[in-house]
Amino acid sequence: EQEITGITSTVITERGHLESDIEYENTPPVGGNHAPSWLGCNGDVYGEPVRKENAVHSLEHGAVWVTYQSDLPEDQVKDLQGKVRGYSFISPYPEQESPIMLTAWGVQLAVDSADDPRIDQFLAKFRQGPQTPEPGATCNAIPGVAM
Repeated sequence: EQEITGITSTVITERGHLESDIEYENTPPVGGNHAPSWLGCNGDVYGEPVRKENAVHSLEHGAVWVTYQSDLPEDQVKDLQGKVRGYSFISPYPEQESPIMLTAWGVQLAVDSADDPRIDQFLAKFRQGPQTPEPGATCNAIPGVAM
């Protein structure tokens, strides 16, 4: 298995459920305490920024969160949207430093362009990957929970 260059790893020590807003060290966050409800993460495409506390719960279930800066060209956004399916989801994240970020529980990768081959490698390795705290937990959206 080839090593994916550029991945940063973070040790996550807490994963409690909190109703309040949470300050995270990473942007986007890679894990930690989170909201009790998760975001739908079976290829879900969010056109607006999502609440990070709910997104982190999806990471706990083994999802990969693909995020991008608001000014990423539309063709690249479409390319990225085409890559998300089961156990992954995508949303804009205006305040992140890199044009595109891939985040799974405890691991993150920043890339500059949607044609970077590491995107597919990251998705293949970390969707329900070995880092998942709750493998097999659902990514179906919770009915009636608005995000």
